[in-house]
Amino acid sequence: MNRRMVHLSNGKTNHYDVIVVGAGVIGAALAYELVQQGVKVALLEKNQPASGASGAAGGMLAAHSEHFAHQELYQLALYSQSLYSKLATDLLEQTGIDIGLRTEGFLLPMTAVPTHTDSKVDLKEWWSPSHLAQVEPYIHAPSGMIYNPDEPQLIPALLNQALVQAAIQYHVDFYPETEVYRLLHSQKKDHITGVITNQGEIHAEQVVLTTGLCTQQLLATEQYHLPFVPVKGELIEVSTPSQYLGHTIYGEGIYMIPKSDYRIWIGATSKPERTDTTVDISAIAQLLSGAEQFLPAVGSATFERCWSGIRPGTPDELPYLGQIQPLAGLWTASGHYRNGMLLAAGTAKWIAEALINNHTVHIPDCFSPERALRKSKSLSTKSLSTIEGVSTWN
Repeated sequence: MNRRMVHLSNGKTNHYDVIVVGAGVIGAALAYELVQQGVKVALLEKNQPASGASGAAGGMLAAHSEHFAHQELYQLALYSQSLYSKLATDLLEQTGIDIGLRTEGFLLPMTAVPTHTDSKVDLKEWWSPSHLAQVEPYIHAPSGMIYNPDEPQLIPALLNQALVQAAIQYHVDFYPETEVYRLLHSQKKDHITGVITNQGEIHAEQVVLTTGLCTQQLLATEQYHLPFVPVKGELIEVSTPSQYLGHTIYGEGIYMIPKSDYRIWIGATSKPERTDTTVDISAIAQLLSGAEQFLPAVGSATFERCWSGIRPGTPDELPYLGQIQPLAGLWTASGHYRNGMLLAAGTAKWIAEALINNHTVHIPDCFSPERALRKSKSLSTKSLSTIEGVSTWN
């Protein structure tokens, strides 16, 4: 990828309108959105894009099929999902990267249909076992399934890569391998003016933390605590000799996502408070067992690979979107849990508008970080070490 990379080895500092810390899909989407509106942006990433939670995701944009406990989150999901068709086209034109957007729709087992009061899933088409046998002959579903044509899916790493490359082409300055140690303050200590990194100081009018679980670590250096809940998820990929699956199966505790070249992604486990990125043998067995309920032939597929990621959850399962009020000039967009891909486009629109207009009136109050932010002592060495062990910013 042709990247416009910036390093500060000569000791020179740069000044920006906005520094976005974290080049996962949330941060990359925000940088891409801001730069198109004339904002001078620096995008910082301590590793490489998609090296954390963004690269480990399944890529389902399940606005209708997901069970959302909060209507405000459901509405954000619907809005964000509606942006992806145009976004995929724009990114392909700008970068030549096909993000793998597929629109065949989802199949939901009868027990997995959500109950949103305004959900359209229950109005979709029921596929009888006989119809399934014609369209998806390998699927086993004695009660049939609900077909929802409105749910797309994509390749997360390609989306992340395309967003970063497009942002760079619009003249975002991208700083890879750049870890933020602390925030910079004005002389009166009442305004955040930039960041201190392993590459040097970088200055800006506004700083946005799109750093997932590591947001907690950075705020701890300011003696603030914002709670997160790490949730480990494991996935596997199998390949089949022919097309065993043409639609995503979205069940309770199991999903199967058809990808190119007759590959199927199967996920995902959910292990709260686990921050290691190993894959347990028991997880592979669990996922294969769940998949075989609906796709018995998957047992004869070829195992290709397995991986895991750490979802950045929050105690109330709502992301933190908006200003960190005690620290003027500091914002966050983090804690998207298992829906980072789905919510990225909408989050970027909301936060960009807030930064440009310097208000958050269009962002529902339930997403405000203020609901959970507390003044505290800095995290203990043990706590910092635990968070640093998570190789993800998003």
